[in-house]
Amino acid sequence: MEHQKPPPARGKTRPSPSPPRVSQRNRRLPPLNLFRAFEAAARHSSFTIAAEELLVTQSAISQQIRQLEEFLDVRLFRRLPRGLELTREGTALCATVSEALNMMARACSKLSDPSAPAVLCVNAAPAFASSWLAPRLKGFMEQNPNIKVTLLASSDPVAFNRQDIDVAIRWGKGTWENMHAEKIVDEALIPVCSPSLFKDHQSISHGELAGHTLLQVLNQPDWTAWLEKSGLIRKPFRDTLYFSDANLMIAAAAQGQGICFTTLLLAHGDLVSGRLARLSDIEVETEEGYYFLCSSDMVHKSKIAAFREWLMTEAAQTVEEGHRLTRSPPGA
Repeated sequence: MEHQKPPPARGKTRPSPSPPRVSQRNRRLPPLNLFRAFEAAARHSSFTIAAEELLVTQSAISQQIRQLEEFLDVRLFRRLPRGLELTREGTALCATVSEALNMMARACSKLSDPSAPAVLCVNAAPAFASSWLAPRLKGFMEQNPNIKVTLLASSDPVAFNRQDIDVAIRWGKGTWENMHAEKIVDEALIPVCSPSLFKDHQSISHGELAGHTLLQVLNQPDWTAWLEKSGLIRKPFRDTLYFSDANLMIAAAAQGQGICFTTLLLAHGDLVSGRLARLSDIEVETEEGYYFLCSSDMVHKSKIAAFREWLMTEAAQTVEEGHRLTRSPPGA
């Protein structure tokens, strides 16, 4: 049972409740054009000159000032024979309105200034962001000193109308709707492992694969196509270990935990460093790949177009270099 509050003592009154607080979001403000008319009239001490500056009639300025006074329930000007004069309330309001309008003007000028640095927010799939994109972003910014990049890693669904991002990079088949989707580069799946797992030769037998674990990302493209292309029809692996992220899978492969199938883009850095070696020169093309995504009406914006061109060029060079990389001998 809840405890009831005791009744107030006689001779004492309850304090009156405080008025409800009005949030900034719910507080009503006059239209901006009324403030512009007021600021111009106050600066020139004239409705006529304010009207000429704002390209409206003198009666329009007079009406807007009247609307503002009615809205605020104060008198802002004294109408004198020699001109206008601000009241005490008008003087207090004028300083704040002038400062606010100047701040907005400076902010708009900064946004439209072509020499001001542009901020590009890129949201990329985690493995792509860390393995391939992050190590190369410095090169992009050196080529484009007026573009500052913010890199986010996520595999969440993309919605440019609800997210504060300019570009997204996702793995898929290019079936995104209501946005510009463009495949970054044609990819191929290759088998990689630690150089210590296999001797350096061109053919891999069932017996050699049988004692090893297949490392695989959930919902990864089917690796059986590579087995068939290699002449290995039945499943040769001892076990399969699944990962939620390609980075984890590749790291496990580099540590000698098994064999994984990945793309040239993701494996490139580890292949060059020798942490990974190609198990075979056989590659399997896939319909899927990494896609460049952006809002359809922003694809030609300068900062997005510059990043797209750089991204496509860099990815093509990476894949071309990857095709030339051969399997490293053990201990390389």
